[in-house]
Amino acid sequence: MINILQETRKVDIVQVVQDLGLDIHEHRKILCPFHEEKTPSLYLYPGTNTYYCFGCGKHGDVIHFYAGFASIEYKTAMHELAHLYVQGYIRKGNTPPPRAGKRPEIAADNLPDTKEYVYQSIHSEIYESFKTYCETQPDTETSQQGLAYLHQRGFSEPTLRSFGIFVIKDYHSANYFLRSQYALADLRECGLYNEKDNLVFYRHCLIIPYYKQNRIVFLQGRIIGSPVDKTPRYQFLSGVPIPLFNSDMLARIRTGKVVYVTEGALDCMTLVQQGLPAVSLGSVTMFKKEWAKLFQRFEVCFWFDNDKAGQQAAKSYQMLFEEAGISSHERKVKDGFKDVNDYFSKRDQGELFG
Repeated sequence: MINILQETRKVDIVQVVQDLGLDIHEHRKILCPFHEEKTPSLYLYPGTNTYYCFGCGKHGDVIHFYAGFASIEYKTAMHELAHLYVQGYIRKGNTPPPRAGKRPEIAADNLPDTKEYVYQSIHSEIYESFKTYCETQPDTETSQQGLAYLHQRGFSEPTLRSFGIFVIKDYHSANYFLRSQYALADLRECGLYNEKDNLVFYRHCLIIPYYKQNRIVFLQGRIIGSPVDKTPRYQFLSGVPIPLFNSDMLARIRTGKVVYVTEGALDCMTLVQQGLPAVSLGSVTMFKKEWAKLFQRFEVCFWFDNDKAGQQAAKSYQMLFEEAGISSHERKVKDGFKDVNDYFSKRDQGELFG
C-alpha cells in the first residue's frame, strides 16, 4: 500500500504549475496567485518540491500550492493531486474530478543527466534564492557597513550590480530561511553548510557570486575591512571546488586580445571597472591545469599581489602556459601597493601623491 501523503509530496511542482496554466518565467519565477502583483516574486524550488513568495511570504509544498490555488482543504488537494499524478492511487468512494490535464510522459532519451542536473539546478537554485532573500531584507548596520567598505575600495554601484555582490544583512534570519526551505543534505552538498550544520558565512557577510552561463555556481564570502584577529579575509564554500571567477567574459573577447588573470575576485572586478577583460583564480594557490585551455585564444597577463607568493605563482603559471603553447607575461603591482585593487582605488581617489 502506498503512502498517499508521502508520494503526493513528490509530485513535480513545476509540472503542476504548468498544468494549471501558469506561466513560468526565468529562474522558475511566477506571478504569485495569492496576492496581486505585476512582477513575478514567487519562486519554485524543484529540488525540494516547494515554493516561496518573496512578496507575500506564502510558502509550502506542492500540496499547499495546489490547495491555495484551488481554494480547497489540504487533504482534498492531496487526493486530487494523487488522482492526477500518483501511479497506483486508489481511493475508496467517489474519486474527485481532475482539475488539470494529465502529466505528459517524458521519453527516456529526453531525461536530463542526473549528476549535471543536481549541480546546475539544485545548487544554483539554492545560491540564487539565498541571494534574492538577502537582497530583499531591510537594510541593517551590517549592510550599510558592507556597502561603505566596497565604495571605499573604489567600486561603483553599476560594478557591484553587474557582479551581483550582496550582503548577508542578518545571519540568523538568512540561516532560518535556508533551513526552512531546503533539506540539510542539499545545504551541505552545495557547500553552504559545514559538517556541523552551520552556515559557513558567519563573519564573512560580503558575498561574491561566481557565474557560469548566467547561473550562480559558487559563492565566496569576505569579511568587512581588515581582519582584527585570526579570521581569514575570505571564506569559500565547504568542500565544493572553486571555479574560475568571471569566466563568462572569455566568450565575449576577440581572439588575440590580452586577458588579465588576478588572484582575488575584487582585483578582477577592479580591472573590469577600468575597462580591462579579467578573470580571477579566487586564490593564487587554486589554479587548475584544465583551466589553461580556456585561454588558448588569448595573450595572458598575470597580475598578482605584490608579495612573494604572488610573484612565485606568476612565474610558475607562465611556465605552465608556455608548455601548453599559450603566450603569457607578468605585470607587477607597483611598489608601495598591496594588490591591483589597492593601486587603482588609491589612484582614482587621488591618494598616490598625497
